[in-house]
Amino acid sequence: MPAERADANWPQWRGPSGLGISAATDYPEEWSPTKNIAWKTPVPGRGLSAPVVWGERLFITTAIKGEQVPGRKAPEHLDFQRKPGYLHPDSEAVDYKHVLKVLAFDTRTGKQLWEQTAYDGLMYDNRHKRNTYASPTVATDGKLVYAFFEAAGLYAYDMNGKPAWKRAPETNNGEIDWKTSLGPIAKAGLGPGTSPVLFENTLILQIDQEMGDGSAILALDKSNGKELWRTPRTTRRSWATPLLVHVGDRIELIASGAEVVISYDPKTGKELWRSRGMQSHPIPSPVSGNGLVYLTAGSGAKRTIAFKPGANGDVTNENVVWSYDKGAPYVPSPLLLGQYLYLMNERGQTTCLDALTGEMKYEARPPVPATFMASMVAYGDRILQMSEDGDTFVVKAGPTHEIIRTNSVGEPVFASPALAGGTIYVRGDQHLFAIRK
Repeated sequence: MPAERADANWPQWRGPSGLGISAATDYPEEWSPTKNIAWKTPVPGRGLSAPVVWGERLFITTAIKGEQVPGRKAPEHLDFQRKPGYLHPDSEAVDYKHVLKVLAFDTRTGKQLWEQTAYDGLMYDNRHKRNTYASPTVATDGKLVYAFFEAAGLYAYDMNGKPAWKRAPETNNGEIDWKTSLGPIAKAGLGPGTSPVLFENTLILQIDQEMGDGSAILALDKSNGKELWRTPRTTRRSWATPLLVHVGDRIELIASGAEVVISYDPKTGKELWRSRGMQSHPIPSPVSGNGLVYLTAGSGAKRTIAFKPGANGDVTNENVVWSYDKGAPYVPSPLLLGQYLYLMNERGQTTCLDALTGEMKYEARPPVPATFMASMVAYGDRILQMSEDGDTFVVKAGPTHEIIRTNSVGEPVFASPALAGGTIYVRGDQHLFAIRK
């Protein structure tokens, strides 16, 4: 029986280590609608959740817009001065019902294996018109699949789609009780985005909301959904997914934040250290390597900071190794390959920094005007940058910019890709694609 490939699974947001890098290198670097597309399968609804792969199964979530409920309003939001009445001009959709689904596909053929309706009803808050109610990526340990929809609940299924447990809103006397899920989570009417992280027997969720009231990071028993620990946070809304980092003989859970960056003990939720915040709403997720942790945020100030983990207590600025205040992305997460850190903003400008010093090696733009929402992924010395037009720029890693080639799947792409089993899985606007040699 052949040995399992090192890249057999892509079990969560940004892969096994949360860094967006495959353990294998034998992926195609050329494709088109008529070349190296193993299969193409339609997907209903909208979702920004990335594909997750465990062996011969692939999982995604989707949101299907239903009937309108005229007159329904979003909860009241606070502005930066904590005055009520804030309404983002691009927030919408709380006055519609939505069906939230979890879908499973056969990675060999693209055949849909099962689907489950996790939630069917009204949403607690608006979302940004470019966001979806199915934006967090699922996580799986090969036994259960965990789908998080923030206020609309957390749902666990076995690999065949059988419900295992849930933390879902309940309806009492015609009113939705959001506290029966994980609380009435609101993010200024901009929608969900933070994905769950698996650690040993727990599922960890970072829930930053509004102007910090009700923010927390917590761990649930992954076998039954029981809350094991919860640590309150005061930092305002964020969409970044926390990162597990090995530091000597301990593991740290690094959580980005606008006001403060905090490291936690993932076993207990105890705060290990805190340092300077990002001063922008964090949407990109952290990456780590070279003994450092790299965080970016670009919703307001454009900021990239390299922190030295392993500290204790309040070490504000003391553990900042370097910072760079240009080119930070609004949505796409950074990529670290060896000694170089790559940033890609929403216009596709790529900035390569020396990851040890923060020295800028190059700034480069894509060969054609484009916008980007998907985060970069990599295999070997190849970096994949997928634009909203569905074009993928294959970039050679290193301190000089070189585009190897440009490929297309023939439809828009907003979600980040997955790399598993020698296959690049791409969630397009309407289809799933499997790209393999």
